[in-house]
Amino acid sequence: MCSPKSMIWWMLPVMLGFFMTSIFVQVQTSVPSEVVTVNPDGVTGTALVVYHPGLTSFQKDVTFAFVGGLVSNDWHCDVTTASREALTDLDGYELLVLGAPTYAFKPAGPVKRYLDTLGNLNGLSTALVVTGAGTTTRSASLLVDNVLEANGNVIELLELWQVAPNEEVHGSSDAVEIAETAGESIVLP
Repeated sequence: MCSPKSMIWWMLPVMLGFFMTSIFVQVQTSVPSEVVTVNPDGVTGTALVVYHPGLTSFQKDVTFAFVGGLVSNDWHCDVTTASREALTDLDGYELLVLGAPTYAFKPAGPVKRYLDTLGNLNGLSTALVVTGAGTTTRSASLLVDNVLEANGNVIELLELWQVAPNEEVHGSSDAVEIAETAGESIVLP
């Protein structure tokens, strides 16, 4: 018979494995949402913004800050999460914005699956907002490659970190401020 102390040591890896598996499943599962239209009367351009919310509010916060930057330049923005229910008809959109948190050095699965669903982007201007704890280089590179393979035109790549310090951009190292400034700076080719 096992002692209570040895049972704890035996159960610890099982509980840790269950915990890690549940987190992995959660970050790779899409989260459907309604389309939110921001600045419906915007005249500069029309953007479709699709993101995966991730485990924290960080991706959502920087994505909506980016949208705020676009809106400050009078863009019409439709915002939703990457899921089977997300818009796939890109007619009428001049800009696609994809927001992806990084997990295991890759962009979140729902964003990749959504991009695969879109198929050929036909040269659509695309901005990428990639987030992570402190390193996003590989994830960002993979997402850029995915967009290029889909015949998209990457016009902005923004990498923002939740734990590591962000490099100063336009006088700020605050991720939300950087995202808003990046949205304000979008100019179509």
